[in-house]
Amino acid sequence: MEAEAWEDFLDMCVGQANLWACLNIEPEKVGSEIMPTEPYLLGSHSGCCGIWVSGPDEDWVPEEYKIKADNGKVYNRMTTVNGLFTAADGVGASGHKFSSGSHAEGRIAGKQLVRWAVDHKDYQPTIKESAEELKKLVYQPWYTYQEHKDITTAPDINPKYITPRNFMFRLIKATDEYGGGCATYYITSDTLLNTCEHLLDLLEEDSEKLCARDLHELLRAWENYHRLWTVRLHVLHIKFRKETRYPGFYYRADYMDLNDEEWKCFTNSQYNPETGELKFFKRPYIQIIPDPMHP
Repeated sequence: MEAEAWEDFLDMCVGQANLWACLNIEPEKVGSEIMPTEPYLLGSHSGCCGIWVSGPDEDWVPEEYKIKADNGKVYNRMTTVNGLFTAADGVGASGHKFSSGSHAEGRIAGKQLVRWAVDHKDYQPTIKESAEELKKLVYQPWYTYQEHKDITTAPDINPKYITPRNFMFRLIKATDEYGGGCATYYITSDTLLNTCEHLLDLLEEDSEKLCARDLHELLRAWENYHRLWTVRLHVLHIKFRKETRYPGFYYRADYMDLNDEEWKCFTNSQYNPETGELKFFKRPYIQIIPDPMHP
């Protein structure tokens, strides 16, 4: 049992094993200094983020949890975007899906996607941009670097662009200090979240100046752009929920208590790409499996 526990630990926390090795620590003899960091952006693990999905189409699943397609079918693991499926950490509010659970859910989503494709053989996706326009957009960070790289002698410091690494540090600093990170021991408030939102808005402006010196940095540039969108949504959801829902993940200093009467629910958001508007709303929490602690 002990050997199996060590194997499971090394599967998920190999970085901790490296720390023990470099400090000559035997964990069964010496306690470890820890700084928990899991509040940040875990999806299904914590139930704090992820996408609202449909199904499964079973009689024990509330109707509110089913997205009905035009043909009346309920496609398991389909998002509110017709034909878009997700699994594992992409699905919100379903805790502790490790490798095996993510694999199983991925198979479910894949099979349902095939069902959807078979049922919609005539569907023709339309893209507004041409292939050349998309190519220019994807490679823009590389073009930006090539155009401005000779302005300065230090490649990381340039008034015309920002590297993915520096962009990442700004994103971490804003959210860690104002969005309930370990710098404030996971405490935030409406005022701090407003500041965080402002800093992330400035960062989005600067995202147009992201640069890439090679294909690896091009990957990092777009990764950080997508991180910015994900993190900002996460921050705005914390701001929308006027309570401390999960002690230990983050605390609202202005709403320190749990408020089951108003907030024992899911909070969802929807983005309108035409208007740029973000809408936040509640989804009902329906107890499917009886909770012996709260009958």
